[in-house]
Amino acid sequence: MLAPTMAEEARSTVAVAANASLATVDIDGRPIVAPVPVVDDGSGQPVTVLSNLTTHTERARRDSRAAMSVAGRLLLQGELVPVPGLQQLELQPRFIALHPTLTAQVESLDYSWFRLTVERARWTDDDNAEHWLRPEDIFGAEPDPLANLTEGDLVDVSERLDDDLLLLFRSLGGRWLARSAELVRIDRYGLVAVVDEPGRRSQSRVPFPERLDEPGQLHASLGALVRAARSSPIAQSQS
Repeated sequence: MLAPTMAEEARSTVAVAANASLATVDIDGRPIVAPVPVVDDGSGQPVTVLSNLTTHTERARRDSRAAMSVAGRLLLQGELVPVPGLQQLELQPRFIALHPTLTAQVESLDYSWFRLTVERARWTDDDNAEHWLRPEDIFGAEPDPLANLTEGDLVDVSERLDDDLLLLFRSLGGRWLARSAELVRIDRYGLVAVVDEPGRRSQSRVPFPERLDEPGQLHASLGALVRAARSSPIAQSQS
């Protein structure tokens, strides 16, 4: 059953990230951590804009070794290096869209642009197991077009599906004895829900008929799943 690889999940996490925790190296060799605004540079490496007065900027110029924690699940280690001026201009609209209150700062000479050039990456999965990934695998992965769905979006989909959500996981997810299903994630490959069965509560996946490449394909894919579920033998036996 198709599901996102860890590299795809990591790439999607960077793609939608607006903030991260940045660790730079102090003069005594100890890491100093602080929250910073970020934007994806288009390849899967985070870019941040820092005031020239911050100690982060001072430390980065003295020792470029750094790390970022993104969304609490992705740890990126590498070198914090200046972003060339032309690339700053290219990234500026995207950065301002994520951080409109920082418009004046990103255009000021009192602020500097830095990219974390990733050398090591560690992903923490749903079971809290840690996996070291090759940076080139992350850079080669495509961001999920549904990666920026919010909890409110999931609630909206659940409400629109109503009783069909449970039917989907009974008939198409192989959870025939399911008593309830709580939608927890939608990605380009399908729906993921926490499903309750007698003696078991665990995650289950229902795949879309085809991989989604645009957010606008979600509605049609959900409709196709519902039609398939309603015509399944399980649905017929319940009617």
